[in-house]
Amino acid sequence: MHILIAGAGVGGLALARGLATSGHRVRVFEQAPQLRTGGAAVTIFSNGAAALAGLGAPLDGFGGRLDTLRFGTADGRTIVSADLTVLAQRTGFPVTSVPRYALIEHLAQGVSVEFSRKVVDVEVRPDGVTAIDATGDRHEADVVVGADGHRSTVRRAVLDPTPATANEWTTWQGLSPVLPELATGTTGVCVVGPAGLVGLLPSGDGLLMWWFDVHQPLEGSPVAALANRFTGYGALVEQLLGNIREEDLEPFRHVTHQVPDQWGRGAATLLGDAAHAFPPTQAQGANQALEDAWLLSRALRVAPADVPRTLRRYEMLRARRVRKVSRRAVRERTNKPVPPPVRVLTRIIPPRLVGRAYVAQLRGVSSVLDDETV
Repeated sequence: MHILIAGAGVGGLALARGLATSGHRVRVFEQAPQLRTGGAAVTIFSNGAAALAGLGAPLDGFGGRLDTLRFGTADGRTIVSADLTVLAQRTGFPVTSVPRYALIEHLAQGVSVEFSRKVVDVEVRPDGVTAIDATGDRHEADVVVGADGHRSTVRRAVLDPTPATANEWTTWQGLSPVLPELATGTTGVCVVGPAGLVGLLPSGDGLLMWWFDVHQPLEGSPVAALANRFTGYGALVEQLLGNIREEDLEPFRHVTHQVPDQWGRGAATLLGDAAHAFPPTQAQGANQALEDAWLLSRALRVAPADVPRTLRRYEMLRARRVRKVSRRAVRERTNKPVPPPVRVLTRIIPPRLVGRAYVAQLRGVSSVLDDETV
């Protein structure tokens, strides 16, 4: 078959890697002039790592391994200390924070990407599908996959022109060689307080992924505004704020899609944020895109007799799972001040049991495609 993938992000490149040995002709169109490697780091949980291995692109040890994730309050009290090695022992895959540029370059190995080629429309026919690029050229295909992000042109053409809904939260993030004692370890730290959440994750090679979840727009200099808002968050955050620069910061607006059962029409479908954008509060955006790519590559590895039926089956299976993750991400409260009942419970319940409860919650997003087969 001729399979055309719109978008050379994590999901699009992962699908191309998964189809690399299928014998199909796979083309990846990317509107940017080169690979888009911004975006700080990506937390790859055990489900994403297992999907990467299944796609023929295992992580092979790069990035920073996370054995512990500690949540604390701005005044220095620990809420939860989660032992992430439980996930590694259960699944065989550790939790890792990987610089996004490294993940993109890793997935792009062996993939031919056609740059500066933006898909602006898709026409679905009974016998195939046509992608139209910005120059007006028409590209016939047996399958078109929209992996072109939450502003997806393919989604608008084949599913729903309604844009993803933005909420009131924005993440300001960066990746830099700061806080060396934390950056070279295996413990991630999240600090919760009245201004929002600050996250700090070692990401390999002495780099630290850091972010600030903020509720209201920043005014003036982002660095100065963050320093003003997050005063009193403890020594680690104070050191971080003293070492970041304007050019290190990148905003990431929180948006959400409704996740329907059907993601496309005919021989066109969607993958990743094009199908199911949701806030990053569960750190599952990239992981769910990798699961999409894993399942879709399996579905298309051998040319199916009925392509539309195969794609609708893929969408139905993934929608059921992704909808659960999306609901968790939308409801997540860890980027807001800890309510008094939780503070009381953390004084009563031993931290070890609280950690187990958190890991139990993570299991909902870490089991790898347990009931999803085509």
